[in-house]
Amino acid sequence: MLSITLSLTACLGWGLADFLGGLKSRHLPALTVLIYANFFGSLTIGAIVLLRGVLMPLNPELLWAVLGGLSGILAMLMLYQGLSVGSMSIIAPLSASGVILPVLWGLIMGESLGLVRSLGIAAAICGVFCASREKDPFSQAKRLTRGLHLALGAALGFGLFFIFMDRASEVDPYWATLIMRITHGLFLLPLLFFARPSLRVDHSDLPGIVFLGTVDALAGFAYALATTIGLLSIVSVVGSLYPAATVILSTLILHERQQAIQYLGVVLALTGVVLLSYPA
Repeated sequence: MLSITLSLTACLGWGLADFLGGLKSRHLPALTVLIYANFFGSLTIGAIVLLRGVLMPLNPELLWAVLGGLSGILAMLMLYQGLSVGSMSIIAPLSASGVILPVLWGLIMGESLGLVRSLGIAAAICGVFCASREKDPFSQAKRLTRGLHLALGAALGFGLFFIFMDRASEVDPYWATLIMRITHGLFLLPLLFFARPSLRVDHSDLPGIVFLGTVDALAGFAYALATTIGLLSIVSVVGSLYPAATVILSTLILHERQQAIQYLGVVLALTGVVLLSYPA
């Protein structure tokens, strides 16, 4: 049950972070938002690792966190760009479809789910796809298309992120998360040099970006902890339900009008979480 709680924490954190990231990226370069958010996120995880007081294990399996960092930051860059040009209620759910990859990987590695949990995974994935439906695909076809390729690219990146971080976290979830965040920064520095985005951020935007970076970092840490005590095929699905939070926030704050099937998607996703928490 603890693994489900940690996965839900990651889900809510990522959902909130994606909403804030997409919102800030509408008037700031997505790369600028990521650079500042990653800086404050890295400080958060660095402080946790420092307070823990445990030296980094000399285990090569931790290098999976480097790949997790690369796939994760590429996914975030594409997601934030997609959220800035398209509908949040479309882009965010589609980006979560990459959860199919860790589910398949977990099954290949011999994870046993049982009938109830299998139904939970099916309900959760169906919920994500239902939540991605546009209100009127005919009259808003252009809006549906905008950012679609970015959402699918983000889905692939997040799917790989779930797998790589699961491997690294088996050694030490604390150091795996910190290495992942450091990798984010090392990848962003060359992009900063070549793309040269404006790094100027208004004082009114800074608190939101600090909060975004902190929440995103803690969500990733919660996921890393969840993978050490739960099945990858389960914790990755629960963690990938973050679009439900993004859709709700975009409805309440941005007043993006949703279709009934999108609300059905949220209900299916929550039903999936309940079924996934069923004892094996």
